[in-house]
Amino acid sequence: MSIAELKLVAINEISKLESENALKEILEHIAKMNEEVGQTKPLNLFQHYDKIKKEYGNTLQKLAQ
Repeated sequence: MSIAELKLVAINEISKLESENALKEILEHIAKMNEEVGQTKPLNLFQHYDKIKKEYGNTLQKLAQ
């Protein structure tokens, strides 16, 4: 099933709901999911610092050749 088809199915199911609280909960959940998708996780480059530090001298030697 394509994304467009899934959206139509979701809209159809949501349109059947009569509970205001359920609709608010769905909207909050969708908003939260959209925020999570839009956010990028920061890279933790510090975890590689020691390895990079060890290889730095070798890399400089290779570049000098």
